[in-house]
Amino acid sequence: MIIAVSNQKGGQGKTTTAQALATGATMKGRKVLAVDLDPQSNLTFSMDGAADQGVCEILTGKATAEQVIQTTPQGDLLAANKDLATADFDIIGNRETRLFALARALNPIKDRYDHIIIDCPPALNILLINALMAADKVIIPLTADMYSLQGLYQLVQTIRDVQQDNKIGGVLFVKHNRRTILSRDLTDVIEDKCAELKIPVYKTTIREGIAVREAQTCRQSLFEYAPRSNPTKDYTQLLEEIGL
Repeated sequence: MIIAVSNQKGGQGKTTTAQALATGATMKGRKVLAVDLDPQSNLTFSMDGAADQGVCEILTGKATAEQVIQTTPQGDLLAANKDLATADFDIIGNRETRLFALARALNPIKDRYDHIIIDCPPALNILLINALMAADKVIIPLTADMYSLQGLYQLVQTIRDVQQDNKIGGVLFVKHNRRTILSRDLTDVIEDKCAELKIPVYKTTIREGIAVREAQTCRQSLFEYAPRSNPTKDYTQLLEEIGL
């Protein structure tokens, strides 16, 4: 299964979730490939990868996926680098060639993996569309605030514009705290809007925890760095909920 983790708004726990899914499934014995499709290369950094050759090369036809897959302490990785920022200009060909570049590049190697997890860019561009076209399922992490709701509307519209609506796996609340009245109220509002949009909401929510930032700083998996932390427990539950 190919899963895209996406939100057009930054700061929504997108990379954290992609890393947790990839490394958590790997620790359960699955064969997993993480794909960093964000020019900021945060997933590449957090997985202790090298930001040299990777996704950009396979999208532009300079290399095959097999040639640039890295084996990191946390699992296999197709890395990102700053060259991805010009992907709108660098991916050549007709419309179909440009929109399905990632799907074509992954096709020769996807049967080697149980799961492929894509960390999408926080913007509407050719990279996001490529991820949506390649994915079997899209997970949308967001925080319980009104700006996140706006970002959700934008992403859902993008998904529906490219006719991939059936791929939405669900909304995942991250950095979550139901102890405050405001957070509870905004969670309820977002859940109501998701119901109107016919978008599932995962039962699992991911709590805030300093262990997340510490693990990323140390370039380690959250499961290895802080196995007893609240976010680790929550992501473990999420893996069970989505069947990874």
